[in-house]
Amino acid sequence: MERSRRSGRIRRAPTSGSDSDTSPAAPSRKKTKKGKTEEENGFQDASTSQAANLRTGRARNSGPKRSQNVSSMDLTSEMSIPNAFNRCGKVISMRLTNFMCHSNLFIEFGSNINFLVGNNGSGKSAVITALALGLTSSARATSRASSIQKLIKNGETSATISITLSNTGLRPFKPEIFGPHLTVVRHIRHSSSTYDLLDARGRSVSKKVGEIRRMLLCFSINVENPIFVLNQEAAREFLKELEPESNYKLLMKATQLDVCAISLFQCHEQRRHFSQDLEHLMKKREVVEKQVEAVEEKLSILKDKEVVKVKLDQSQVMLAWLAVTRSQNELDQLEHSISLIEDKKAKLEQTTSKKETTQATLTQQLNQFESTKNVILGSYKAQEVKVRTAKKTVQDLLVKISSVKAQLDNAQRRMREEEHTYAACEKHIGSYHADFNRVKEQREEHAKQMEALKQQVTESDEVIARLREEQQQMKRELTAVQERTDAVKLERAQLHKSKRNIQWEIETLSRNKSNTLSMYGEQAIQVVHALRTQYAGANMHRMPRGPLGQYISAPNPKYRDLVENQLLSCLRSYIVSSDKERQSLRALLQNKFPNGNVPTIITSSFTDRVYDVSRHKVRPTTPNTTVLIDEISCDDPVVMNYLIDMLRIETVLVTESKEIAEFLTSDTENVPPNLTRVLVPNLGLEYIPSPNYAVYSNKINPARYIHVNVDERIRQLHMEQDAIKEKEESLEANYMQHKQILEKTNQEISKKSVSIGQHQSRNNRAMQQKIELENYDYPELPEYDRLKMHLSDSGEKIEKCREEREALQQKLDEINERKEQFRREEANETKALEDINQKLSTVDTEFQEVASKIRSLDLHFEENTRCLEKTLQVERKMLNLKATTLAELEKARAAAEQLGEFIATTQSEESIRESISRYKSKIRQVEQLNYNVKEVESELCVLRDNLGQQAKQLNIVESVIQKLRQAYHQRAQLFQRSRHHFFTMVQFQFEQALSMRKFNVSFDTNDRDKTWKINVFPPSGNETSNTRSLSGGERSFTTVSLLKGLWSTSDHPFYFLDEYDVFTDEVNRKFITEILINEGMECKHRQYCFLTPQDTEVQASNFITVHK
Repeated sequence: MERSRRSGRIRRAPTSGSDSDTSPAAPSRKKTKKGKTEEENGFQDASTSQAANLRTGRARNSGPKRSQNVSSMDLTSEMSIPNAFNRCGKVISMRLTNFMCHSNLFIEFGSNINFLVGNNGSGKSAVITALALGLTSSARATSRASSIQKLIKNGETSATISITLSNTGLRPFKPEIFGPHLTVVRHIRHSSSTYDLLDARGRSVSKKVGEIRRMLLCFSINVENPIFVLNQEAAREFLKELEPESNYKLLMKATQLDVCAISLFQCHEQRRHFSQDLEHLMKKREVVEKQVEAVEEKLSILKDKEVVKVKLDQSQVMLAWLAVTRSQNELDQLEHSISLIEDKKAKLEQTTSKKETTQATLTQQLNQFESTKNVILGSYKAQEVKVRTAKKTVQDLLVKISSVKAQLDNAQRRMREEEHTYAACEKHIGSYHADFNRVKEQREEHAKQMEALKQQVTESDEVIARLREEQQQMKRELTAVQERTDAVKLERAQLHKSKRNIQWEIETLSRNKSNTLSMYGEQAIQVVHALRTQYAGANMHRMPRGPLGQYISAPNPKYRDLVENQLLSCLRSYIVSSDKERQSLRALLQNKFPNGNVPTIITSSFTDRVYDVSRHKVRPTTPNTTVLIDEISCDDPVVMNYLIDMLRIETVLVTESKEIAEFLTSDTENVPPNLTRVLVPNLGLEYIPSPNYAVYSNKINPARYIHVNVDERIRQLHMEQDAIKEKEESLEANYMQHKQILEKTNQEISKKSVSIGQHQSRNNRAMQQKIELENYDYPELPEYDRLKMHLSDSGEKIEKCREEREALQQKLDEINERKEQFRREEANETKALEDINQKLSTVDTEFQEVASKIRSLDLHFEENTRCLEKTLQVERKMLNLKATTLAELEKARAAAEQLGEFIATTQSEESIRESISRYKSKIRQVEQLNYNVKEVESELCVLRDNLGQQAKQLNIVESVIQKLRQAYHQRAQLFQRSRHHFFTMVQFQFEQALSMRKFNVSFDTNDRDKTWKINVFPPSGNETSNTRSLSGGERSFTTVSLLKGLWSTSDHPFYFLDEYDVFTDEVNRKFITEILINEGMECKHRQYCFLTPQDTEVQASNFITVHK
């Protein structure tokens, strides 16, 4: 491996049998200043700058400033490192022995920015894998192998990873023991794996993994965090999809918030366990409290036996007096019921005994009401006649008022008309001379307006002509835009057809997975089956060959795509031996392919041997060169002979080197005999040899027929579907753009039409005004004497109208006075009529009430009699029940007085009986059990002491739980604030990085669902929330911008990034590389290492190291 950098070395020992991509040439030799050739013990020194080596030597001789924590001056002075490694944890160097593809690899890293460049398979990713494994990670975490033993180089029994880290900085790890740097060595064997931690002198200090992990913790190194060490598989997966769930997990892991979340959850679980213990202690305390209560009750029973007896007697007395109280309440209720029954009985007796007297009184009142009603009716009719007379008089006066008002209005109207005529005459007389001059000025003004209108019409005609020309130009452009739009639309339709054909082919392949001919379609399967049936038996050797692709194979997978692309024109073709068989096969193919696309039929002689092409075959004269015919395998001689005849595959050379191809074709002297073409498949180039030297670029598509199984072909079709979808989206955007242009052009044409119409309307209005001015009728002035006569006549008529108006107004005032007088009389008569009507209503109401009483008196007499009999029966029953209750009351009172005096209580009978039963039970228990008072008191003291201890323990647990709860809430709030802070910081840095290329981005964070959705909007205007919709360059740029934002939240001694530009083109790769270099220049306290399979144009400097 070559290397270009300011200081540091990469060395590899040449070994036989190494599977790495190394050049077969001999190791390079260097000439010293004395002209001698040196070979450094099998190692190749890749340093390209002598000045850089001198600077490195001076830096190593001088040594960095020593930490004050280092106690051993000999150790620090002897083993120094470049002063650029001023931070603990930076990787100084790495040595790999028999690891993956490396036999013996040594790399010295720069302290700031490193670029590790190499082709695929050269072992770049092995460096990142070794870094992770050497720093205690597992093989499964690297995604390269399921076990670490599988990473040992083939044919070897052990492997070694040695990583040297800087131990100089703010927080060195045991500097007095290890010195300015330390080395972690991991020995890998087929049976085991061990570690060794070495100091600066190379002496073993510890072999414990725990010591190494403490060192990593001291240096804040975490190689399993993907933003610190992003390996090849993780980089490709990271670039492929950025799903909301994985985004959220990545950010949590990158900021180590996931560790905080786990610790917070553990704190919550610990608090929950303490809460369960608290509940258990509380239950135990309740049990002890019940035991204390039981023992206290025993002791109280022993001490208060006589008290219980007294309570028993009191309870019995209360129970007896409670029975007396209940009987007394029943007696009071009976007396109240009897009094109600007696009141009802008295009412019923009164109602039945006074029926005839009441009926006579009511009949007399009814006759009186009848006579009073007749008198009131007479008064009502007389008053009604007076009201009608008053109303008729008022109506007659209103008619007269209307007539007088009409005459008055007529007089006023005639007077206004005459006054108007009089004023007009006076005005005409006063302005007679002014009107004559005004008419003259009006004629001159109209002449000027005519001239201006003519000029306006001329200008408008010119504008209309110009607008019409612009409109015609726009229509011609519209035709071109329409054609482009139709072309894009046609291409969309073709893509849709291709997508439909691919979907049909996928379905066909899925139905015929077991048949290898399904690659050529179901029609090919049917054709081959028909041919085999037709030529069965002795005619089998005459059966047409086809499709030809089924007979051809490429033994070397590397040239499979090349072979298929060279033979693509004949892979679906058929070969026949005669014209008759050609016609038969054509009919069969036309029958099986009704929609066209019939395969080609070739007529060729059938032989049982392949041609001998040894004399005409080109001979390769350079290494790594082969003949195309040697890369093709064909079991059928008929097909092979056709390829030799038509395609001359024996005269075509294949090479992987562009230089070799140019060497063989550019100069006639170097052209081998029989050479017709040279193919360079990895570059897609085809060379024609001199003297007709030419170079062509050929696109090599992935193989579709040769050595492609059905599942692989289906995957290819799915990839083609995705490509068509992307192209269809691009065409859709292009189509919408053309459509918008089309709509915009139509709008512009419409605007021009509107503008032309407006100018034409303005012209029409100007012409109309011109005609009106030409036909204007100027006023004729009247004669002066006639105006004087009209003026005197109008004055006389005005005087007559004024006199007539005054007379009518006086007559109207008189009639209005009479009308008001009769209105007052009408109101008085109407009020008197309403009073009479009110009296009549009152008498009628009283009459109806008396008549109703008479009817109800006869109707309810029998019912009242029955109710009286029932009431007497109930009264007798209630009196008997009262006597019985009174006897029971006296009996109960006598029994209660024998037991004792009255005791007031609010308890119920049931509770008193329960108390009596409980007291009797206690007395029996005390009498049956022989308790010792001292023993019971001793037991009570023990239980109380136990209860006090449990109470103290419970208080301690409650205090711990309270502190845990407060700590949990404080940490939860701090975690939420930290999470919001980190998310905001990453989003800001991400947005700032994207803005450098005018990308826009929006975020949708959902902490409940643990999702972080990223929506990226490229400058092209396409909106997307999935990186599949982005191009390769846009996807890589977005990913690197996100990593840059994540790097801003977490500090780490080194950052290793593999294949960051795997999907980019040259322009985007250069832009992304500049971003990463700027990031490294801004953060010089960090170490960066970027691995890429693409060659880079980055120049080495004091801060940048390039390893090739």
